[in-house]
Amino acid sequence: MSMSMSWPMAKCCRSADSNWFLYMAQGRTEGGGMAAQPHHSIGEVLSLLQAEHSDVTISKIRFLESQGLIAPERTPSGYRKFYARDIAQLRWILAQQRDHFLPLKVIKKRLEEPGFTLEVEPLAAEESAAAEPTLFSKSVKKGGKARAAPDPVEAESEVEAEEAEDEFLEPVDGLSATELAEAAKIEVGTVRELDRLGLIVSIGRPGSAVYDPEAVTVAEAAAVFGEHGFEPRHMRMFKISAERQAGVLEQIFSSRLAKGGRSAQRARKELNELVRLGEELQRSILRRSFGDSLD
Repeated sequence: MSMSMSWPMAKCCRSADSNWFLYMAQGRTEGGGMAAQPHHSIGEVLSLLQAEHSDVTISKIRFLESQGLIAPERTPSGYRKFYARDIAQLRWILAQQRDHFLPLKVIKKRLEEPGFTLEVEPLAAEESAAAEPTLFSKSVKKGGKARAAPDPVEAESEVEAEEAEDEFLEPVDGLSATELAEAAKIEVGTVRELDRLGLIVSIGRPGSAVYDPEAVTVAEAAAVFGEHGFEPRHMRMFKISAERQAGVLEQIFSSRLAKGGRSAQRARKELNELVRLGEELQRSILRRSFGDSLD
């Protein structure tokens, strides 16, 4: 999905005191504060996006937030407030995944590149207001019975409390340890061991942690290694080797990748090429060790 070039431009820049970035968009006051603007709840944002992205869910939006890809403003009680810039950013992220199959790490790097710009379509005040009357209407149906509308402050607190409860109960998108074990055809204990050794990384709170697709790749490899008598601890040699390679490459490319623009694009291309060559080099060394036994 491409965004209309007629939308007002909002530029973002890296924050001096955070790994995230701040938007310099319409609606900020001269003192830098956020002026009153129309906004949507997470449920309303879901309704706006589902026509274009049928697979988007509240869990996925929360997952993107947990990964630092979006940062909606919060009320003191934790209620999310999505402004025009947040919705435009969500649309852009989802489009990058759908149209270009980009992983979240790459998308986040692009968002953080100095000079990155995002086009934002302002929310109409009446559009936002139209979504709120359920809180303040003369009568509200709940549990099939009509009751008088609560005080506005009480009503908003009730909505915030319900969303906070939903967020606690609903896991973020991803596979649980049990689901990962089933997908890779390994024991849950093996998943726990892979996690403990740092071969896979869980996301979320203890007891509700989930794993991303990279974990599936590792778990499936662990299943095959297990068939040949290898345990997860034996796979650490691959982790150690990869981390050493990453450390050396990071020293060479980190500053160029951080600059953004064409310099970062060239650096990414060169980095991918060196990683590919490194894989070929490793296989060549193994082939030399095993001779004709290794194709």
